[in-house]
Amino acid sequence: MIMFRTLLFAAVTAAALAPLPAAAQMQDRRRDDGPPAMAGRPTMLRAGPEQAYPQLRRIEQGQQVQLFGCLPDRSWCDVRLGQDRGWVSGPDLEAEYRGRRDSVANLYGEFQLGDRNFRIGDYWDDHYRQQPFYTDRSRWAQQYGENYRPSWGPRQNETYWGSHTAAGFMIRQAYVRAGPDVRYPRVGLARARSRVIIHGCLRDWSWCDISTRRGNRAGSRGWVVSQHIASLYRGRQQPLDSYASRIGIGVLGFNFNRYWDDNYRTQPFYGQRDGWERQYRQTYRPTWNADGDGQDRDDRYRDGRDRDEQYRDTPRRDGQPRPDGI
Repeated sequence: MIMFRTLLFAAVTAAALAPLPAAAQMQDRRRDDGPPAMAGRPTMLRAGPEQAYPQLRRIEQGQQVQLFGCLPDRSWCDVRLGQDRGWVSGPDLEAEYRGRRDSVANLYGEFQLGDRNFRIGDYWDDHYRQQPFYTDRSRWAQQYGENYRPSWGPRQNETYWGSHTAAGFMIRQAYVRAGPDVRYPRVGLARARSRVIIHGCLRDWSWCDISTRRGNRAGSRGWVVSQHIASLYRGRQQPLDSYASRIGIGVLGFNFNRYWDDNYRTQPFYGQRDGWERQYRQTYRPTWNADGDGQDRDDRYRDGRDRDEQYRDTPRRDGQPRPDGI
């Protein structure tokens, strides 16, 4: 009896330690997000399923990648190489299954991975916040909309980043204004260490559109110099003027008519709207256009005015306002 139990235990142990059958191995790989694949020829890892998207790194022939899935037409596949995640042209990928090496497109049904979609906002937020091209994501989102293909799956709203809000807090006390310039009327005061909602920033990250909070309710809505605001990045609060593009803050423009009509109809200065609109047109800056290329800069904003705005939009130590010039 003892000998029988010993032999039974040995048999069970051997079975548990035996290699998994091929089907079981594939099922285990699926839990690890997909099987390995390899480049059948030199190719490029990109930030989207199209040749126009930014290049991440070169993949040499025979180099192995982890396969997460492909678009329904198998034209592009979502893979990882080392720490880099991105898209590779489907015809450039091969894999092995049960001793047979073939293109990923021909073997795809065996992997049971399902089809992948490409939504630029979700994908880039998950993988590319540290990449230099992430700061230009609004332009890439526009290109995504212009070149959209049905094989990419459900179409994402082109204003994805512009419609996102983020939590922030004030590094120092500053005035909230009715536009991104110290000339605009004050609509509130955001106190140091108070929490704010960040709706987005101009494309040069100089000013941000925020809402202050009064308890659990929103307070004043307006613009604050970005150097006065911080938000969470990698577990630390970082100033928006340096980190907004990495945090994922949306890029906004400033359209005077729409912004004032949406937010300031009940404000006393709204009665002088025509005069403020003339000033808007006279002092208009290219950075107020969210769709610009980010290369031009208004000469009227040079000669130290950045520093001047930071200084003038911060109350004095005694709490008294600095002169506005209005």
